[in-house]
Amino acid sequence: MSSSLSPAAASSSAAPGTAPGTAPRLGLGPFGIACRVVVAVVILLAANLGANLVLGVVALVPGVRAAVSGQSPWAFVFALGMQVLVLVLVALAVQAWMRWIERGTMRDIGWRWDRRSVVWLLLGIAVAAGSVVVVTAALPDIAPPPGGAALLGEQEAHPAVIAGLVVHYLGLAFLQQGLPEELLFRGWLLWRLRHRPVTAVVVTTLAFTVIHLVSNGGQESAWERVLYLALPLGFALLAVGLLLWTGSLWAAVGVHGGFHVGNYLATALLPQADAVTSWLAIGGVQAGLGLALTVTALRSGRRILGPKG
Repeated sequence: MSSSLSPAAASSSAAPGTAPGTAPRLGLGPFGIACRVVVAVVILLAANLGANLVLGVVALVPGVRAAVSGQSPWAFVFALGMQVLVLVLVALAVQAWMRWIERGTMRDIGWRWDRRSVVWLLLGIAVAAGSVVVVTAALPDIAPPPGGAALLGEQEAHPAVIAGLVVHYLGLAFLQQGLPEELLFRGWLLWRLRHRPVTAVVVTTLAFTVIHLVSNGGQESAWERVLYLALPLGFALLAVGLLLWTGSLWAAVGVHGGFHVGNYLATALLPQADAVTSWLAIGGVQAGLGLALTVTALRSGRRILGPKG
């Protein structure tokens, strides 16, 4: 009696949404899901540590440290190099995992660009940044606007320095945070669990939110670290909602980067509000928008990064 599977049996053994014979090497039960979440966090941490290590070694070359210090243009180039390296390391790690474990491609998880991608990217930026600015403007003031000093620090407001800082902050928002983190959480993990959309949204959102317990956002106590989670929870849900309606990972990237852009603008241009109040208000508004988009999208039959996503 042959031990090979019939076509029907092979099809039933594959993970939902995969072609026969291309089932992932790691199961999709609780253990498999937990492993993937841990791997995603490890990839993110390792990429950031690795990029810092590589550039730290480069800085040991005689003359390099002096060249990239202060307001030197090379300082901004050096910082941009680290941001790009973080993205490259994450993308390479996800590509390897997709090939050897998930038996899929980067295109499957939304890592592709077409003529509509820029539209969805800009939409995500506008919605996220706009909601941050509007909510912040509506909050009670506790201090006047700090002006450019909030972003410039002690650096001179020279046009070249300002241009360098703009590139630096955009790099932080998109290259080091938005792109790699969305590729991991709203790309790979959300796609892998797409046959159980509610589970996919809950698992990826909670995992993404919890890792921000170690974020440095001005928290002054353990309780404030918990309250701060309202921000990542809010824009994570908003990112999922726009991804479902647009079918594009770039909408989620836009939300993520747009949140940071909105925060930069609000910090520099608007009167200061109480930090905890702003976390809860911004997070609450974005979470509400995200939940509304997510629920209506799932009820209308929208899929998570389907074949044309």
